Amino acid sequence: MPDAELYTIWYWSLAVAAVVVLLAAALLIAILLVARRILGNARKALEAAEAIAEDTQVIWELDETNRTAEEILATAGSIEERGGRIAGTLQAPTGGGG
Repeated sequence: MPDAELYTIWYWSLAVAAVVVLLAAALLIAILLVARRILGNARKALEAAEAIAEDTQVIWELDETNRTAEEILATAGSIEERGGRIAGTLQAPTGGGG
C-alpha cells in the first residue's frame, strides 16, 4: 500500500473519529442542559408541593375542630337531658292538695 493511500485512510479515520467525538460531546451537552432543566422544574414542583402542604394544613386541623364539636354536642345533649329532668321535676304535681 503506497504512503498516499495510508495518509488518505489516516485522515479519513481521523475525520470520522473527530465527528464521533463532536457528536458525543454534543449529546453530553444536550443531556446536561436537559438535566438542568429537569432540576429547575423539580425545584418548582417542590416549592408548589410545599405551598400546597401549607395551604392544606387547615384541613388537618379540621379533625381537631370536629372532635371539639363532638364534645360540645355531647355536653349540650347532657345539659338538655338534665334540663329536661329539672323541668319535669318542677312541673310534676306535688303530692299535697290545693
